[in-house]
Amino acid sequence: MLTPARRRTAQYVVKISKYCNLRCTYCYEFAELGRKHRMSLEQIATMLRHAAEHAEANQLESIDFVWHGGEPFLVPIEIYESIGELQREIFGERVACQNVVQSNLTVLTDRHVELLRSQRFFQGLGVSFDVYGDQRVDTKGQLRTDTVLKNIERLIEAEIPFGVITVLARNTLPHARAIYRFFDSLGLRCRFLPFYLSAEDSQINVHALTFEEMVRTLNDIFDDWLASEKATTVHPVQEHLEVAIDVMAGAQRIPYDKLADEIVFLVNTDGSVHGTADAYNPHHAYGNIFKEPVDTILSSPGRVRAAAEADERYQRYCGQCPFKAHCPGHFVVDATPEQRKMLAESGCPLRAAVEHVIKRVDETGLGSLLPERAAAGQSKTPALATLL
Repeated sequence: MLTPARRRTAQYVVKISKYCNLRCTYCYEFAELGRKHRMSLEQIATMLRHAAEHAEANQLESIDFVWHGGEPFLVPIEIYESIGELQREIFGERVACQNVVQSNLTVLTDRHVELLRSQRFFQGLGVSFDVYGDQRVDTKGQLRTDTVLKNIERLIEAEIPFGVITVLARNTLPHARAIYRFFDSLGLRCRFLPFYLSAEDSQINVHALTFEEMVRTLNDIFDDWLASEKATTVHPVQEHLEVAIDVMAGAQRIPYDKLADEIVFLVNTDGSVHGTADAYNPHHAYGNIFKEPVDTILSSPGRVRAAAEADERYQRYCGQCPFKAHCPGHFVVDATPEQRKMLAESGCPLRAAVEHVIKRVDETGLGSLLPERAAAGQSKTPALATLL
């Protein structure tokens, strides 16, 4: 029997096309970045209808569509305008609908700036940018850092709000603190995404971090956040903070149940739907939103199987954790295959990070100020997909 859903929203990370003008060597889509195929408007209309039917039947309050790639800004603006018309026709006023785009920001024309500023289609923007490192190169092997920096300046001048995602991998590891300080100086909310998804084993060998490296780096970023005058929000440090605050306050949280609480669904270019933990794994595929209603997809054998395995992980790794009552267990439940290896070999990095936060609070005596400081940067944060 399925657990009754507790979700009130849904986020579809839509791979409208895999085509990209960059060739970042850590990209888990690397093998498909040269493909120009994209979803058709007919397919997108079917996806929207299925999403709307599910939202109305389950009384969802809102839906986010995160337009992902590849590079979504290589898709003609007219396509997004047509999608907007479809959304207005299909959703009407019944369910709030928001569109967010995640771009490498190497393509930013005057029309893109106007579209973003008007918010007539995109209401949020996430920028994939490492600042330092040598992996984000174009098809000719040239770094595009200067182009992205100029386009960030254009966004700021146009007063277009956005957040930034940086991959925390072997080449960016030495620069992580400088990267956060750069974003903090500009007041840009950011997410450090540790390298967890890969297209092949060779990527893991080149880009993966050890448990100790990742935890130490995220702890260093927390220390910089603590010392910063702006204290600009940075994920996943924000999650570490929230758990630590609840631990110190004795506040308890309901454990994350994948069947009842999962809200982020990856939609591939062929319409296949996956959870973020097992992206593209056929054994855990949920179904196809071009062919099936969302209710059918959410009750599919692949999803039920993924949820059962997630629950077993939660019992194994969170059952005896001293923070169990205060941490919902998202990291463990939605662990990717690489994260599962880390859990088995070294334990939970979130637990180690929370211990560091509590230790720093004890040393500095800033416990009473921490909740207000952590909450200050959370307003008006653009939705950022958990994948890159």
